[in-house]
Amino acid sequence: MKKNISIVISLFNEEKSINDLGKSLVSILANLNDFSFEVIWVNDGSTDRTSHKVDEVAQNYRNYNITHVKIEFSKNFGHEAAMISGIDNTTGDAIICMDADGQHPPSEIPNMISAFFKGNDYVLMSRVRRHDNGFIKKSLSTFFYKSINSLSKIPFEKNASDFFLISNNVATILKKNYREKNRFIRGFIQSMGFTNCTLYYSAPKRMYGDSHYSYKKLFKLALSAIFTFSFKPLRISILFAFIFILITVFLSIYSIYQYIYGNTTPSGYTTIILFVSFSFTLLFSILSIQLLYFEKLIEEVRNTPLYIIENKQKYDK
Repeated sequence: MKKNISIVISLFNEEKSINDLGKSLVSILANLNDFSFEVIWVNDGSTDRTSHKVDEVAQNYRNYNITHVKIEFSKNFGHEAAMISGIDNTTGDAIICMDADGQHPPSEIPNMISAFFKGNDYVLMSRVRRHDNGFIKKSLSTFFYKSINSLSKIPFEKNASDFFLISNNVATILKKNYREKNRFIRGFIQSMGFTNCTLYYSAPKRMYGDSHYSYKKLFKLALSAIFTFSFKPLRISILFAFIFILITVFLSIYSIYQYIYGNTTPSGYTTIILFVSFSFTLLFSILSIQLLYFEKLIEEVRNTPLYIIENKQKYDK
C-alpha cells in the first residue's frame, strides 16, 4: 500500500504565484510514484482571486497520485492558524508545510521525504541563504534566535523556517495539544523531542509581490515566541525589583542617618531625581512585561476558535 503524504500550503493574496507553484509542485510529485499525495490549499481570508486560482490549479494540474483539497477561512486568521488548520485536516503518514510565495522550493520535497523514511519524526528546513533578505532582516533574525535561545531551555535551530515535515505522530500531538492562541508552530515541534534532522536550502527570491510579514508582524511573532517558551523575562523583572528594593533601603537608612547625625542636610538632589526617574522607568518596564504575559493569559482563557472554516472542497483526480 502506498504511503500518503500531505502537503499544507498557506495562502494569503497569492493569486499571482499559485499557478507557477502548482505547476512546479505537481511536476515534482508526479515523479514520486511510490507515494500518494494530498495537497491542502488553505486560503486565509484572501481578498484577491486566490480562491479562483486554486480552482484552476486543481483542474489544470492533476495526476493519478495527487488529490487537491481547498480550505476557505471565513476571514484572515493569520499564517500560523492556516498551518494548524491544514495539519488538523490532513490524513497523511507525514505532513509537509510550506508557503506559496516560491521561497520554499518544491524541489526539496523528495529530500524531506527521504529523511522522514530514515526514521525522523520531523525534518526542519534551515535557510543558508535568502536572496531577497536585506541586512536589517538578517540582523533581526540573528538577534531573535540569539534572544530566544538565551531565554529558553530549548535550543532552537537557527534560520529554521515554516517549511518543514512532521510525522503523523507529531501531527496527532499538535491536533490534541498545543492549542494555544499564541502559536509558534516550528517552536512547538522542536520542543517535543523525537528523532529529527535538519536539511539546508537556499531560498530563492519571492516570485511575485512583497512579503506579507511586515516588521510589525515579525515583531509580534517574535514576542509571541519568547513569551510562549520562556518565563525568564518575569524572573529577570523580579530580580531587578529585588535589587532596587535593596538600593532603596540603603538610601533610606543613609538619608535618615545623615539627617540625625550629620552636620548638614543631605545633598544630592540631582542624584535623587535621576534615581527616582530611573526607578519609575524600570517599574513601568516590569509592569509592561507582566502585562504581556497577562494579555496572553486572557487570550487563552477566552477560548475563541483558532480558525473558522467557511468551506472545504475536495477535487476529483
